[in-house]
Amino acid sequence: MKQLITLALGLTLFICSAQPVIADDINGIVASPTIVRILGSVKVFRQNRFERAYPGMKLKQGDEIRTGRRGRAYIDFPDNSRVKLGIRSRFLVRDWSEKEGVFTSTLRIFQGAFRYTAGLLTSGMTARRTSLSTRTAVLGVRGTDFWGRVGKDKTFFLLLEGEVSIAPRYGEAMVYNDAGKAVNINNSNISEPQPFSMEDIAPLAAETEIEEL
Repeated sequence: MKQLITLALGLTLFICSAQPVIADDINGIVASPTIVRILGSVKVFRQNRFERAYPGMKLKQGDEIRTGRRGRAYIDFPDNSRVKLGIRSRFLVRDWSEKEGVFTSTLRIFQGAFRYTAGLLTSGMTARRTSLSTRTAVLGVRGTDFWGRVGKDKTFFLLLEGEVSIAPRYGEAMVYNDAGKAVNINNSNISEPQPFSMEDIAPLAAETEIEEL
């Protein structure tokens, strides 16, 4: 199943891709989350006003990225992880920090399709603690690759690799490690995992991949 997922998504870790990570001139790592690729209309809501997004744009704590009806964006983080946003997405970078080698970040997806990929930790970092919340769930990110879509009353979650801590908004957390299977998460429940084939995964992948267009 892992090989099928990799094939269907055209999975190539971005640390090895032709698109370079925007690096800090001093220490060689991304100092702030950075928008590295965009397609179509992408804006950043910052300090109560919108700014046009562009490749290389450094994000600040509290920035909200919004994609238009044909917009998509890739965002790289200091721990060497990447978030991909599909059309009409709203994504909040609430905060991030690094202390004694541990990278911590708090993120939120309000709506739309997204993909999160945790690459190998940046040199000098020993662990990551990333919390990604949606309207109905909180996802505790580990060494992970997953795809999701946030709707009004549920979160669709498809694990591609690794494991994630999943907690419904009003429910108990569980460790989820069924790669190649998807669940729907509402405010209090997690559905039974459903297997996804390569044919099922391919159209989902296309929603967040700029290269697919």
